[in-house]
Amino acid sequence: MCDPCRKSLLPATRSGVVAALFALVVAGWGCAVKRTIRITPPKVTSPPKQASVGELVKDLDAWSQDIDTLTATVDFKPTTGTVYTGVIKEYQDVGGFILLKKPDTIRIIGQAPVVKTQIFDMVSDGREFKVFIPPKNRFIVGKNNYQGPSSKPLENLRPAHILDALLIPPVDPAKEKYFSEEAQSSAGGYYYVLNIVELGSSGELTLKRKVWFDRTNLNITSLQLYGPGGVNLENVDYADYHDYHGIRYPSQITLSRPQEGYTLTITIRKATFNQPIPPEKFVLNRPPGTTLVELNGDK
Repeated sequence: MCDPCRKSLLPATRSGVVAALFALVVAGWGCAVKRTIRITPPKVTSPPKQASVGELVKDLDAWSQDIDTLTATVDFKPTTGTVYTGVIKEYQDVGGFILLKKPDTIRIIGQAPVVKTQIFDMVSDGREFKVFIPPKNRFIVGKNNYQGPSSKPLENLRPAHILDALLIPPVDPAKEKYFSEEAQSSAGGYYYVLNIVELGSSGELTLKRKVWFDRTNLNITSLQLYGPGGVNLENVDYADYHDYHGIRYPSQITLSRPQEGYTLTITIRKATFNQPIPPEKFVLNRPPGTTLVELNGDK
């Protein structure tokens, strides 16, 4: 090929090379800046469930109406205060049993781990309670309406406190009135609060209890019990509901008693509802040689 021909082709060849290089650079930039961003869609929450005050009362009444007896294997854990801590503080894991028969009979046994020796044994028939503390060799008896607290922590043990947490009293239409309100927690949860009041002797309304319903599922999550003058007697939290052969019931129950200054968590490991319990299972006799402590309440 003659030189003029070669010279005539050089510009075209160089232009092609430059164009190819430019394309490669652009393609490289594209690979360098291209990325995939995956955006997690916001969690879609169901709107709060709706329920009338009558439906809330019906759900509350079903709590106790569906339960005649309860036999449960449980763990006890005192988290604050001195009442139960004074009995089981030296043990890492305290198991036991709860036997309950409606309306107001209960027996509670606490056992040391491994060796399964008794730490406490309590029973109440609705009027009187008995508490046996083997490690202290003490046997305490008293009326359920005895108003503590005692300066001696062990004398503040009451099986009726646990009964109130396990078996929420239904509404008594002959004595009680009720109304509901809506509430929202600081964490953003929505609740119905059922307020149950009673007409006092002087015509004033007295708050008896508050029952909290989670509006995501209408489970009962909290109970607050009140005494004369609106004094807060007991607070109970319910969590981790399970189905026990047709009975839906929380497996973790935490009760606190502001007046006695203690908090106790009960975790249910196994539960059987509405099976017969022999009457002798609720009998607790004073063992010979124990120190008797008698607490008397108003008749």
